Amino acid sequence: MEEWTLYKLQQLIEDQIEESNSLDYKGAGALAKSDGKKKEISKDVSAFANSNGGMIIYGIREFDNPDKNHLPEKIDPVQRNQISKEWLEQVIATRIQPKIEGLEIIPVTIDEIANTVVYVVQIPKSTTAHQASDNKYYKRYNFQSEAMQDYEIRDVMNRMSYPKIELEFKIESRYPADEFPPDQPDSRTRTSNTLKIYARNTGSVYANYVNYYVYFNKHFLESTETQNLRNFKEEGVDMVEYYGENTIRDVVGTKLFGMGATPEYGPSRFDPILPGMHSRPEILKLRENINGFHSSHISWKVYADNARPVEGKIQIKDIPVIYIKEDIQSNNI
Repeated sequence: MEEWTLYKLQQLIEDQIEESNSLDYKGAGALAKSDGKKKEISKDVSAFANSNGGMIIYGIREFDNPDKNHLPEKIDPVQRNQISKEWLEQVIATRIQPKIEGLEIIPVTIDEIANTVVYVVQIPKSTTAHQASDNKYYKRYNFQSEAMQDYEIRDVMNRMSYPKIELEFKIESRYPADEFPPDQPDSRTRTSNTLKIYARNTGSVYANYVNYYVYFNKHFLESTETQNLRNFKEEGVDMVEYYGENTIRDVVGTKLFGMGATPEYGPSRFDPILPGMHSRPEILKLRENINGFHSSHISWKVYADNARPVEGKIQIKDIPVIYIKEDIQSNNI
């Protein structure tokens, strides 16, 4: 269970953390024992489970000013003796079908004497669709809970039937051991940069066949990497398309070569990706100086078995960078 404190709640307000499709603020008035309020609770909580999960904080009020829409204004605590954690748990459990597994309600005490509290409701992404008490299915969209279309309901119910593959990226930046790390100010260290692409299975079913396309700014990659890639333009920018898949080649023997030997490989085969696991990385060489591409983005599309295609996009500045100090002596051996 994630640790929540009064300080952490106040930090959300001070930092003006905006609502999103994974975060919702509700004032104390959202929790009441009327049938209408109970219906709203079931609608909002089920919408998060039907989407990508997230968090509802009951006890933080948003600004009424339209210029600050969806921003937290202040703590608006709930009276614990009127609305208990057990009452909220019962409303959620009895008004949403089927039950949401893994949901947690974390009470954060605001004032012990006044017996006030904020309830942080953490809702996991579910493996099926959940129906609210008005017999409708909802999703999170544009900061709100909206009714789902028929195809969306069927997609959510099929989460247990198909794998869900998303791409992850990591940059490795290698630099000489006798120089300063390239992330230090004013560093002029020469680096060797590579991009690793992983296909991760975030679903509940293993993936047999995975194919994906990744789209880069052409000049982000080293020129040798782009020679055999499809080139195109997007809004005047030179782009390339990279194709990847979850294939491997097994070592089937050894071939003698002079005084040494080299492994012999069999034909390529698809290597299934289990839930929660990722594929072996595809590795691409990047140009030495990549700082000028922080505002650029990488987009991708993934096809896995019979699942619907999944698309995504990430800014280069948001890709984790791992700095690795090269041992010069070991490289010369």
